[in-house]
Order: sequence, then structure tokens, then C-alpha cells
Amino acid sequence: MKLIIALVMFSVLAAGCISPDIKTGDPSQYELPGLENTTIFYLNVSSTQVIENIINQTSVDYRIEDSIQTFRHPVAVDYQGNNASVNVTIKTIMGRNYAHFNFSTNFSGFVAYTRPGGQDFTYVSAGNRTIRVVLPENFTSGTMFLGYIQPNPDNNTRDSSGREVLVWDNPAGQKIRVRYHHRDTPVLLIYMSGFLLFCALIVWGYYYFSISALKKKRKKLENIIRK
Repeated sequence: MKLIIALVMFSVLAAGCISPDIKTGDPSQYELPGLENTTIFYLNVSSTQVIENIINQTSVDYRIEDSIQTFRHPVAVDYQGNNASVNVTIKTIMGRNYAHFNFSTNFSGFVAYTRPGGQDFTYVSAGNRTIRVVLPENFTSGTMFLGYIQPNPDNNTRDSSGREVLVWDNPAGQKIRVRYHHRDTPVLLIYMSGFLLFCALIVWGYYYFSISALKKKRKKLENIIRK
């Protein structure tokens, strides 16, 4: 009996449970259409927009790394840019949450959704497809100590808006990490370092001349006492 109960519980956990539908978003808030066989991440400090290419699928799942509430505004459009009929729910399997896109028919096109942002981006590619990471305007990742890119991208270019675009061709199984910062940050740090150095020199000068003045007074007092 215990074995049967354990098997039933395992089956339930493996099959997962599905939560109520997630409200779909507006395709106009995304840079659609995307690119074939490509996953695009549009990074931002507050959020990250993801555009995935789907080919002839009736359903697809995407892992939610953070809380369920952080998965927002899912949409689906075909190659012509028309809205596709899609139902999006949260599916929990073995304690892990997934966004489950269910299409009414076999679907080919693009899905997009919004997830949490930040200046540290991490992604592990699971399939043979191109990965594109687009940084926000006026941000960069190539400054020593402030930013990094791992592994080195196959291409590093800029789009028509001047944004830095990092491209990896089929990085299956590799962990992609990008830390980026505002382009003016190094200059601001230099100014800040200069200001702190200036303040340190003022403090040092104040104590140096104060101690020198005290030494002179001490010598005068010693000379008076000796006389």
C-alpha cells in the first residue's frame, strides 16, 4: 500500500499542477518580430524582455527562476506579426515553476515575455540556437573591473540604436554571464577618486601644518625654560 501511495505521489509531482491563466500582454511593448532560431534578451536594470523563436509547436515551457509574479506580459505572434491564440499558465513540476504556453494549433513564430532585470545577467543555453544579448542604451560590459562577458561572444556589435549586442552561435550547455554598467561610470569613478584624493591631501596638510606649528611652539617653550 505504501508503495502504491508513493507511486501516486510521484506521478502527481512529475505531472505537475497548473495554476490559473496568466494575463497576456501587448505585442507592441516588444521589439517583434525576432530572428529565426534565435533567443534574444533585451536587458534592462528593472526588467529583461525575452523573445524566443518557436517552430511548429503546440506547447512550450520556460523555466521561471524567480517567483511566479515576476513572469509578466507573455505574447505570441506569427511570422507575419499577427497575434496568435495562446493560453499561458504556470506549471509546477518537482518543485520547479514553468510558464506553459499552449497554442490552439501547431504554431510557428515568436513568443515574448518579461522577467526580472538587473546588471548581472546569467543564462544557460539548452539548445542549438543563437543567443543575442542586447544591452540598454549608453551601457557597456567591456570595462575592466566593472563589467565582464563569459564566455567570449562570437560577435560583438551595435544595433541601429547604438546598443551593444553580444552574439553567441549555438552555445549549447554553456553558462553565459554578462555584467554591464553605464558608460559614464569609469569617468565618474575617476572624478570621485580625484575628489577623495583631494580631500585626503587637505586633511593631511591640515594635520601636517598643525603638528609643525605645535612642534615650533614646543621648541620655543623648551628654549624659554632652559634660559
